[in-house]
Amino acid sequence: MRDIAPEVLSIADASLGGLQGYSALVIGPEEHRKHYTALLQQARMKYIYEESTAEQLPYLLPYVQLLISLPTRPAGGEKPGPTEPPRLTAASIAKGCIGRRTPLLIFDLAAALPDGRSMLDQASPSVEELAGLLPPVCLYTPRDLSTLLAKREKKAS
Repeated sequence: MRDIAPEVLSIADASLGGLQGYSALVIGPEEHRKHYTALLQQARMKYIYEESTAEQLPYLLPYVQLLISLPTRPAGGEKPGPTEPPRLTAASIAKGCIGRRTPLLIFDLAAALPDGRSMLDQASPSVEELAGLLPPVCLYTPRDLSTLLAKREKKAS
């Protein structure tokens, strides 16, 4: 099992033209956030906001250029079901993007296990796909990431 965090941050780095000086918001359980936060600190990001839930999303979005939505673990440790609604709605993202002049890069990692394995067939995305249609937003869905990472793996072999 491989760790996809460095590859996700490599994509973010290339998309933003570097991570240094930018700010990020990482949403998800603390045990999942720790690894990403450490890598973001190594990349010398200016500010790294951490949240367990998306409640503060519209208030924090104006201050960040990178949003990483991590998997949540339902009570009892079972896998989330395919009918679970997105935690991050297009409306809440749009509210946080009012007046935005810089791009917002969103990585929806909700369907990825911490070890990099995919749960695409077993979990729904945590970010509503309509958010990707907002002008300042570049959304990487679980399917997009699965395709990108498969291509990188193929090139490496």
